[in-house]
Amino acid sequence: MGQAGGRIADLLYRHSLYGDHGNISPVNLAINAARADLMGLRTIPKRDRILLGQTEVRGHGVGLVRQMGAKVTKDGLHNVMHIMADRVTEYVDAYLIVVGLGGGTGSGGAPVVAAEIKDSYHEPVFVLGILPSDEEGKLMASNAVECLYELLKIVDGIILFDNNLWRREDLPLEQTYKIMNYWLIKPLPLLLGAGEATRDRVGIKVVDAGDIINSWKGISVLGYSELKVRTWVDKILPFLKRRRSSIDELSPTLRTSTLLKNAAASGLSCKCNLSEAQKGLMLLAGPRNEINIEGYSLARKWLEDSIATEQVRGGDYPLDGDSMLHGVLVLSGFDDLARLKDLREVAAKGVPKPKM
Repeated sequence: MGQAGGRIADLLYRHSLYGDHGNISPVNLAINAARADLMGLRTIPKRDRILLGQTEVRGHGVGLVRQMGAKVTKDGLHNVMHIMADRVTEYVDAYLIVVGLGGGTGSGGAPVVAAEIKDSYHEPVFVLGILPSDEEGKLMASNAVECLYELLKIVDGIILFDNNLWRREDLPLEQTYKIMNYWLIKPLPLLLGAGEATRDRVGIKVVDAGDIINSWKGISVLGYSELKVRTWVDKILPFLKRRRSSIDELSPTLRTSTLLKNAAASGLSCKCNLSEAQKGLMLLAGPRNEINIEGYSLARKWLEDSIATEQVRGGDYPLDGDSMLHGVLVLSGFDDLARLKDLREVAAKGVPKPKM
């Protein structure tokens, strides 16, 4: 939903169609009140792009007015649900709403759509929510706070991605957003694809949809790290050998455990205190001969000791032919986050509400 949500969902659908993790996102709808944003998408079919509020805003968006975003979504809700019912298959395990929490259409409309899906289907509903940066202003901070408050009463879990944490001040805004979207999308196909096991991709411990659903509760954070592995090219052409890093020098066990710990140390989508997480999920993905179960077990024990409970699920996802070893974390069940407190303080300073 909205501009940011549409772009991210478009990238995710591209992975589903052309990536190594096929059919992870079988049904994708882009919902917006701005025609230009829908036209800018590259992968989601035009028949699955829904323009809201053609009478009220004439395809020009709602101008960050989340009340108008909610109104045009309610007015177009029948059409949204009709199209969804026409596309949905029995293979859907859950619904994921991707939205920029500080915008207008997404911020106002996401709670409306989430509530209707919860009433209409029995599968869980999750949200991937993008928090605005400081530079995006008080109005977007206020929208994000209000939207998040509404969503937490409806959906099963919300993964937060903080633009403020991942922004690059040395790059133009458009390029910065592209980089942020790229890094946000990298772990998602791994997480969603792990349970869709094929004959050559069955891990020692499979992470399935049930593991994800039971690990993704309330306010959540995503973690990711990666490590280049030696490919067959590296082995037969040693003179092309890349510069080795300090982690390369570690034993396979320590390399694996360090990789997964790095996902929590420097690869989180939003800053958090590990000791406040109620649940965790850990995934190790990459070439089968690079997956070190002892290292995975060490990292899992570390995570169990680090969070508030010992509720840690996880497993491995063999990807033979991949040139990277990937570590993915989901930390969930937070009561609050420091970034959310900052946004509430900004919103509390007050901002004149735009007229509808």
